[in-house]
Amino acid sequence: MTSSLNLLKELRPVTSTTTRRYGKLLWVDAYHTTIAPGLRLRTSTKSNWLSLTHPEGQLYFHMKRDRFSVVTEENVLNVETDNLVSSYLALIEKRILECGIILPQACELFVELQFDESSQTSTCAYYFVDHHSRCLFWLEPTSSELLDMGMVVSDSHLDIALERLYWVHVEFFPMHVCAQMTPLILDNLISVICHGMTDRMTSRSSTFPYTEEKCDQLLRALSLRQGELLDGHTLCFVARLWGAINNQRFITYYGQENAQLDRLQPPMPEDIVDRTGIRALANLMLWGVPNHHYSKLHDLFVHDNVYIDHWQAFMTECISEWRGLLVWAFSVLIASILISMLPRASLSSAMAPILAASSSILSGSILLWRHHDFEDATAPFAANFLRSSKSSDWGFLPLSVVYSMPKAMYLWSIGLMVAQLVFWTFRVVGVLWASGGAGFLALMGYGILYFTSLEDDHTGSMATMLRSHWQTFQSDSAAVTEPLTV
Repeated sequence: MTSSLNLLKELRPVTSTTTRRYGKLLWVDAYHTTIAPGLRLRTSTKSNWLSLTHPEGQLYFHMKRDRFSVVTEENVLNVETDNLVSSYLALIEKRILECGIILPQACELFVELQFDESSQTSTCAYYFVDHHSRCLFWLEPTSSELLDMGMVVSDSHLDIALERLYWVHVEFFPMHVCAQMTPLILDNLISVICHGMTDRMTSRSSTFPYTEEKCDQLLRALSLRQGELLDGHTLCFVARLWGAINNQRFITYYGQENAQLDRLQPPMPEDIVDRTGIRALANLMLWGVPNHHYSKLHDLFVHDNVYIDHWQAFMTECISEWRGLLVWAFSVLIASILISMLPRASLSSAMAPILAASSSILSGSILLWRHHDFEDATAPFAANFLRSSKSSDWGFLPLSVVYSMPKAMYLWSIGLMVAQLVFWTFRVVGVLWASGGAGFLALMGYGILYFTSLEDDHTGSMATMLRSHWQTFQSDSAAVTEPLTV
């Protein structure tokens, strides 16, 4: 480390989510040593810092001062690091006196050193937390944009963002503060998760971030600690859950005049690019399949937010469909080849269904390869994928068309194979028998549509019934598996 005497001292406001905690690129220096005989006494160092270990294994240090307490992940057992941290603490105390800031009693400071060896400078990233009001604050004016907190709509909305950052801080530094926490935070968390689980069970468009199964698992874990004093390990996961819930409340504008009560309801106007003419043409050419994916992708990415369970269900459905279509398209491919080998069959009539089936197999294989493990992806990954796949000029239309190719080309291969068979029948048995076979197939198709249609469709025209089935064909087939909305 460069000598601290040559480093410029600057303070930089940060938040608990923008520290280097999970971004450190440090290597351990392992070595062998000699163990002396007899009972080994643990060495202790004389320091003002209390050494603590996070449940995940991260070492951190805590120290009480006159006006506030301090936590840091810097190795203050190193004399040079300790001196530099102490100099920054003195600078912060001086800044407090100069600005006339009155600190709350339950106040805690986080500091993190950052070095630039090329310019021989250092900065001290910092923030304060108040355990009473559960928020972060700083010594100078700053903005939510610079702190990467997202845009707010009111002061109470900002309070939710600051409380979320507070819980992240408590999650990272729980061992020294657990005795100060009231057990009510655990009881209140159980109540919130119980309500969220019920909301999920009775609504398919709930905004609660956890599924019913996940809520049940969380409640079982939390109930094991209910009625007990909070220790550091319990406080760590309780704070993590409170941070996630407050993050979701911030995203859905909880407690605001226009809160988002429905997952499919955008909280503010969105610039949706919809090329109606091109989309209609694509649906006409691809049997209406793109409409299913187009509406589903928009529902998944409302206000640029992704609910991971809905994403995983969508990806599981798509991947299962693509795998199944590989088998069916291959069957059509073999059938078309066999028909072309029949006596008096034309090889040229087999080219169209073979090409369509091959296109289905090729597109399905590529999509399966590109979407490997997508059904187990995280919410940030899904959000980044959808954001990059959403065209500024075409929206989700290109992705919808791509996702539709395996099924649409399979349907084309079926239709073309039937046409190939009718053409062969025409050459073998004549026009009359071929026309009769084609009429039988058409009548069978009409009968299936008629007897599977709604009662209201029976009283309408044939065009109305076909249009109804066309819309049903485009709709989300997975909707029946989701819980009904009360």
